[in-house]
Amino acid sequence: MEPEYRTRRAHTKSRNGCQSCKQRRKKCDERRPRCTRCVDRGLSCQYQSRQQQGGKWRPVSPVNSCSPSALSPIHGTDSLNPAELELLRHYLTHTSRVIPYDDDDLYALQEGFPTLAFRCRTLMNSILALAAICKCHDIMMQPITDEKHREQAKTLLLIADDRHKESLRRTQDDISNLHQECYDATLANAPLMVLYILANHSVRIQWAESMPGVPTGFVPTELQWVSLIRATHLAYSGMLRDTDQRLEPCPDTVSPASNPSISPLDHLSPDSPITHVVSPEDGPTKHTRELFLPILAATSRAALTDLRTRAETRRASMMQADPEVAFSFVALKALEDIADEVFKTNTDVINLKLSPSSGRPSLTPPPPQSRLSCVSPWLRNYLARVTMATPTRPLRRTITAFVNRVPAEYLTLVQFSVELLPECCAVEGLMTSRRLAMDIFAHWLVLVMLLDGVWWIGGIGAWELGRIVATLGDKGFGEAQGKTTWWPASMYSIYVELKKQVITEHRNGC
Repeated sequence: MEPEYRTRRAHTKSRNGCQSCKQRRKKCDERRPRCTRCVDRGLSCQYQSRQQQGGKWRPVSPVNSCSPSALSPIHGTDSLNPAELELLRHYLTHTSRVIPYDDDDLYALQEGFPTLAFRCRTLMNSILALAAICKCHDIMMQPITDEKHREQAKTLLLIADDRHKESLRRTQDDISNLHQECYDATLANAPLMVLYILANHSVRIQWAESMPGVPTGFVPTELQWVSLIRATHLAYSGMLRDTDQRLEPCPDTVSPASNPSISPLDHLSPDSPITHVVSPEDGPTKHTRELFLPILAATSRAALTDLRTRAETRRASMMQADPEVAFSFVALKALEDIADEVFKTNTDVINLKLSPSSGRPSLTPPPPQSRLSCVSPWLRNYLARVTMATPTRPLRRTITAFVNRVPAEYLTLVQFSVELLPECCAVEGLMTSRRLAMDIFAHWLVLVMLLDGVWWIGGIGAWELGRIVATLGDKGFGEAQGKTTWWPASMYSIYVELKKQVITEHRNGC
């Protein structure tokens, strides 16, 4: 059958468009001072001056540039050394393609963030840190890691830490002098930092588990990853609520992912254009999904019922109301809601939850005078999804949303209690209010163990829960359960045994 050819529809040409649209070979609407396409993508919009110098057009200075204290323009790749260029290449060709869940995520990670990073050193440092920890993870995942590879992984880990600390320092300076023009770069840094701190935690866990004798200070013991997940949510919700009548909001235009364009960064990755997500990172590994998930789905409802019964009993036994207990009850309700979202009674719904979405939720634009309205649409939509401010399908976001739904006071209780774990010989070492907080947290960590297929999370859930179980034992906080094993301890034991089985099968070539 002969292909059907259609004549090209008549259209007007953009002869006076901005430099960015011309470079991308896209029609520019020629809006001044910034065209709609540049506003939507957070790009610097430059028009050619009508005055000529030496026969060449002189570009007009961009109007959307931040103050020198906030932005440190990189001006392309010229200021990056060879090692940094290699990390940037790795980010563009690999890291940015093994994090996204769908095309919207892919646009933000592979084009949106790097484009902003070329005029913001703070953001570039975060991208380089994430690329370095990604390379380190890839080395650690190799079946056989010799001394040379271990040294290479250690070097990458040090580079990643150094870049992250520098980005953190610059971010603190930027926030103290934040301008509207810098909202995009500052907000974009938050989710990248979350990805990095989770990946760093996960890599250190891998290292501690596979290489005995690592220094004590190297082993992760803090819950900084919990704080950063919540900080990103607070940044998003805070800018949504904060208003300023003087602000000029960005126009809501078509989603970038539904109108793909050629990236100015493609020259750094000619063999890997923006085409598709390599592997939608959602949650469980294959074995966890097939073997562990059904066990959790069958036992979670009874476990949470027992947890609520214990919580009610503890509250009733108290002589007076304790605000710390009240915070824990809010967290308990959040955990129940999330468990209900994760473990539907219909298995088909669970499978649907684990599959990429074919449609996108309808996002409500922020109020016109909200500070969030000044953020590029693609970025605020991405932040809304990763913070679960709007419904999204990935299991990893549903489970980690617990951190954003609980009171800050509850997380403070948990973090303080976790720090005390090495000093507690038994459950009696914690006050009643903190026992309840830790009991709830341990039940949530059981859900986090489902995310072992997400490379930047990996074994965090099992590691953190294992520390609690090692201190409290099989009875945990289930004093009233008699001879019954504490559910988090039971699930942890099952998970560990299944993991050993998988390792054995892998070694035997099954």
